[in-house]
Amino acid sequence: MPANVYMLSIALGAGAYVKLAEVSTVMTATLIASAKNPGNVNVRFRGGTPATWPPGAMATFEGVDLAEFEVQGAAGNLVLVVGSTR
Repeated sequence: MPANVYMLSIALGAGAYVKLAEVSTVMTATLIASAKNPGNVNVRFRGGTPATWPPGAMATFEGVDLAEFEVQGAAGNLVLVVGSTR
């Protein structure tokens, strides 16, 4: 049974990349680009090459540090992170 739950909704639009966590946060988490986003969002890991996610895209990552993920997108784009510690 999970020890802690992590939920974060991020409103994008400033142009800069936004970290999914400010401090090291290792857990299993699902990252979701809102299905209502007006455009794609960029997701990158450890500052690498960004992956373009269309509206509604989602992926579950097991045992990752959320502080190593960053997202970027135009105004009106939303990203949701939901996870739990192992």
